[in-house]
Amino acid sequence: VETKKAELADDGYIFVTPFLDNQPSPLIYDSNGTLIWDGLVFATLGVTHDLTVCEYEGSPHLCFIDATQMRGFARGHGDILDPTYSIVQNVTSGNGVSSADQHEFRVIENGSTALITVYEQILFNTSTFGIQNVTWVTTGIFQEVDIASGQVLFQWSSIDHVPVNETYVLPKTTDISGDGQSNNTPWDYFHINSVDKNVEGDYLVSARHVKTIYKISGVDGHIIWRLGGKRSTFTMDYEFNFQHNARYRDDNGAATTISLYDNGSDDSLPEVRQTMPGYESVSSGIVAVVNTDTGTSTIIERYFSPGNQLSTSQGNLEFLPNGNRMIGMGSQPYVVEFTNNATGEGEVVFYAYLSLGADIIPQSYRVYKFPWSAQPASSPDLFAYSQTCNSQTVFYVSWNGATRVASWVFMTSNSTDGPFSQATSVPKVGFETIAMFQDFNAYSYVEAVDNKGTVLGRSPITVTFVPAPDLIYLCTDTACPAESNYTTATNQTCSTTGSK
Repeated sequence: VETKKAELADDGYIFVTPFLDNQPSPLIYDSNGTLIWDGLVFATLGVTHDLTVCEYEGSPHLCFIDATQMRGFARGHGDILDPTYSIVQNVTSGNGVSSADQHEFRVIENGSTALITVYEQILFNTSTFGIQNVTWVTTGIFQEVDIASGQVLFQWSSIDHVPVNETYVLPKTTDISGDGQSNNTPWDYFHINSVDKNVEGDYLVSARHVKTIYKISGVDGHIIWRLGGKRSTFTMDYEFNFQHNARYRDDNGAATTISLYDNGSDDSLPEVRQTMPGYESVSSGIVAVVNTDTGTSTIIERYFSPGNQLSTSQGNLEFLPNGNRMIGMGSQPYVVEFTNNATGEGEVVFYAYLSLGADIIPQSYRVYKFPWSAQPASSPDLFAYSQTCNSQTVFYVSWNGATRVASWVFMTSNSTDGPFSQATSVPKVGFETIAMFQDFNAYSYVEAVDNKGTVLGRSPITVTFVPAPDLIYLCTDTACPAESNYTTATNQTCSTTGSK
């Protein structure tokens, strides 16, 4: 965390799904950068994307995509978890198309339906559009799916509505464009990357490779208007390129307010980028008004990262409950919160970056900030250690995902049958709290207590680990280092007769 102005920042936790590292988990952090929850166990297909708080069955849940990462897209499904971190629903694509993609899993309609995207490879003749030697094309599909039944309520496919010559990304020009020569390397002319729906039932679709945002009729799928790209319906006083995360913000008759993340560039090969117009040097979050009466679109807010970074893929702009704005920079590991520059100066009140080591630059498809309250179905984890049978006892305790723990109460005994008495109580500090008690105790458990003194949960009874005498030299009075030949099989059995 580089910048934090708590009095101006919105309350809430930071939700990220870093990937391109060796542990691609859905993660929740607090505003100090302290880990709250690591959901690696839910990355069953390899990676996760787009971790959000969603409204489902009348209460906040977690929603994210669990998927296998492909080149520029993914194959997977949506997961919905309740506040105990238990999966209560999976959401998959229907109508016989490919599995759901990473780019959108948005629970809407009070938690009854979800919007998902699909990348589908099809045979297609592009020669009539002046593009030769291409036989396979990726069409961008979105579906609105009934969560309870799995029924597809609406489906739209780009190839039926958007001609391939609207693209700015030709075959073999980027790492993800494909060459169109086979179903394994189809040409991705469209690259759908977000879907939203308004109260009238019309959809808002963003597609990166055509640099266009589309308003789609929820009745028959026809394109109501285009913003940006080669065939924009509107005259614009701004520009965006290779954008992501288009969202409805306000619909007022002819005037529609939307937001988007303007990447400004993509991952084109350098020799291609030099010959193409419309590349920017800095990425930004944009809020704009689209007016169908005047045929114009006007920018009303814009947010740049303090470091003026350029993210060539991914990213999002979020509206926070207190009116602040937040951008996640996708391929750049930064998250920035601003005051609203429509009503103020757009001051940076939170600036942080994801770090997984000097040689790893993680990416998070999107980043969010939400309030969240959870109590895991699992018990707190406790490890108790003593260097010898006459040393202090050191406790290490955590409860992955718990948000209401204020303090830990450690109960100890020299018999599994008890009685157990309180050894010490300490405030919760960080993801894992360390506590020390002056005497040796063979058995212990810990209680998680909230700020009102209510016990939220307790760990199982734990046997204190004591290293065998021939290995004590490896250890200190607080811990033993990780050694390949050092296992719990070397735990020393202590006589507790007469122990305090």
